[in-house]
Amino acid sequence: MLPDGICAVIRKDSYPVPEIFRLLAEKGNVEEQMMYNTFNMGIGMVLGVGASQAERTIEAAGLAGVEAYIIGVADEGEKGVTLC
Repeated sequence: MLPDGICAVIRKDSYPVPEIFRLLAEKGNVEEQMMYNTFNMGIGMVLGVGASQAERTIEAAGLAGVEAYIIGVADEGEKGVTLC
């Protein structure tokens, strides 16, 4: 989804992480980065939209019965995902 020179910056506190992932990390002694890489920590699907359309997209998802969150931004940088 991301072109070269663009990275996704995901804010870990921007959405509720389902308790099952915390339990798996704790009981399995799995590092946080590995939990995100393996399980996405409950993020089911990501839509990339312009900042001016973000709130409208959240509202549309809600009207369709889907709980949605703004979880981060696209920024200049090495292609990939950064957690903060």
